[in-house]
Amino acid sequence: MLNEAVSAAELGFLLGLVDPESAARARSRTGVREVDPVAAAKPPEHVPWGPWWHGMPVSVLWWMLQEDDPRVNTLVYHHQRADDRMRHDIINGRPYGPDHSGRLKVSADLSHYPAPELALPSGPDALTAVLRAVTGMSQGRAAALLVGREDWAVVAGADREQPLPGYTRWALAIRPDCPPALRTQFGTHRKFTNRLRDAGVVDGPAAYATGTRPARDVLRVLAMGRWAFPRRLAEAADALRPLVHAELGGNTEAWAVLTQLLPTFTGTLPELLTTAGAIAGSAGEAAEGPLSVGSGNTESPGRPEESGHGSGGRTWDSTSGHDDPWSISPTVGRWSAGFLRIRTSWRRPSG
Repeated sequence: MLNEAVSAAELGFLLGLVDPESAARARSRTGVREVDPVAAAKPPEHVPWGPWWHGMPVSVLWWMLQEDDPRVNTLVYHHQRADDRMRHDIINGRPYGPDHSGRLKVSADLSHYPAPELALPSGPDALTAVLRAVTGMSQGRAAALLVGREDWAVVAGADREQPLPGYTRWALAIRPDCPPALRTQFGTHRKFTNRLRDAGVVDGPAAYATGTRPARDVLRVLAMGRWAFPRRLAEAADALRPLVHAELGGNTEAWAVLTQLLPTFTGTLPELLTTAGAIAGSAGEAAEGPLSVGSGNTESPGRPEESGHGSGGRTWDSTSGHDDPWSISPTVGRWSAGFLRIRTSWRRPSG
């Protein structure tokens, strides 16, 4: 089982996706205490600490800024991935949320911090001239910081009129608040997409929740979302809810398996959920040679191809998920986080 102080927050997000009765049974089985919803919605007094906080995608900071909460903005200001434009706007009380205008209150904790100096252009034409004058990546990054929330339409129009320099496009694209349509306008090549991912830019909370690894860091960020980005948290919940219901639901053993896997699991959250469900289902089957989760035995000791004997001259490709007589699901056997071959039954096919 996980440390209770950690698991209560991490698993609390997933438990919130099932009905209260199923959640209560899962808590009883795993020993995970219930999170106080009021306390979970309050920003912490101190900056969170740990690799998961410092390594989270920069897009998460953008979701946090959209709350226009001075307490949350203070944490964003101190994050190592916050750029000078973010810090400049925070100190100057610039809103990011869709429902706010005018100057925001600035936390007293930031009263002695100066706003980064930015040589902001005097108007749209001046901004366009700066963006077109870029000849290198360092210039591109500096020019991108000059673009404010109200300037994206100007940038999009200038790029349509005449494509901006490549360095400018790239520096603007990795701004987490760059409009998705403009980012698509800049380019859709796979190499471009990979660079965006490496820069910590994700399409939204749903994409983050389903496609980022490791699963434990994702759960920590989503648990933080109750106070950090509640506006956007529902997107992640909606993306994960069907899989949580299908793989965990009211199956208390699946929840117990998940708590055992989570600390060292290197895959994504969907992979974790599917793996936990597969192992719990396998352990619960009344079949010869049951799989023991508690002992840590998650390897299949007797597949035909592993023992050197085929079934009728056939072997199974663990990456295909097809024609496997030991699997009840085409997904079982394809995960790479230490559970490449998970059997779900030892009953051999008839004939």
